[in-house]
Amino acid sequence: MEKFSFKDVLILFAGLFITAGIAYAILTITGFIPLDIAKLFYEGAFVGQRNILNTLNIATPYILTSVATVISFRVGMFNIGINGSMYVGALYAAWAGYRFTTLGEYTHVVVCMLVAMAVGSLWMLLPALLRVYAGVSEIISTIILNFVAVLFVSYMCNGPFREAPIAPTTPRILETAELTQYFPNSQFNTGFFIAVFVAFLTYFVLNKTTFGYELRSGGDGLVGFYPSRYSTYLGIPSNRSAITGMLISGAIGGLAGGLEVLGNTRNFYQEMNFNQGFDGILIAIIGKLEPLGGLISSLFFAAFKNGGLFVDYKTEVSREIVVILIAILIFFVSSQKLVNSLERFKIIQKLDNFFSRKVK
Repeated sequence: MEKFSFKDVLILFAGLFITAGIAYAILTITGFIPLDIAKLFYEGAFVGQRNILNTLNIATPYILTSVATVISFRVGMFNIGINGSMYVGALYAAWAGYRFTTLGEYTHVVVCMLVAMAVGSLWMLLPALLRVYAGVSEIISTIILNFVAVLFVSYMCNGPFREAPIAPTTPRILETAELTQYFPNSQFNTGFFIAVFVAFLTYFVLNKTTFGYELRSGGDGLVGFYPSRYSTYLGIPSNRSAITGMLISGAIGGLAGGLEVLGNTRNFYQEMNFNQGFDGILIAIIGKLEPLGGLISSLFFAAFKNGGLFVDYKTEVSREIVVILIAILIFFVSSQKLVNSLERFKIIQKLDNFFSRKVK
């Protein structure tokens, strides 16, 4: 499996250049000055302590959801239900945050994260079992469970977990359960470092351990190739790999939701909206289904998002233009024919041979 390719980097920069050209045309037609908007966009993403920290904070859930996607895809399971794991993980992290009143500071945070991971993992157990033992498409079951998760957390916020008489929200978590926010003008917190650690740990487990090898062989490292004939030849049960991978994917999704509560909102409320699970799929694909690739892509994606928010705040340009530009960029980056067409250039072949590495 190709781990790094110079062609992929070249395509990314080519896609950025073409996307910038399209953005220039759109802004000019709509009456804006593209260079001024580009300056604001760059400033919002990368200039100043607050903007940089906000970019990193936005990247936190993207890192985790992309890693969760990588794990499920590597075992051959197309998991679309990471949003659902985020919802239930966030809800029960908030519950553990105000429910356990006798725990110390660090212990309480760890317990809340473990609860979020356990609930998020269990949320993925049903679609995994249905796929393995009943042949039910995990795409359908996980999409359905996303809607179930939204309705479930809505009921819990309006019922058992509601902080009466305030409208639908859980009580605020205790201070012992809060992740440290390092700067007064930003919500940037310890969650970012936890997400980065998870990405590196996942890379190490998948590529350097026997357990990771068994997981990867379960799906041949390809999306939608469960059950794997390759793992059968090796004597590794595809069923076990698929279920284990989905449970780990759900756990990391639950952690992503839990960190949002513990680090940012400090409680769970009905209007919380998690779309990072869907974005994580795109980020993971751009990152070539590698945890570290997902980490880098998440930072890039977060910069796009934060820059767009800053432009929306400073000008009349809608933040939705960022969504359009990201979609255009993804089209170019994921264009396999465009990547393959570069192979006819000798300079590209030489650079690709020099930079590329193969995973044995």
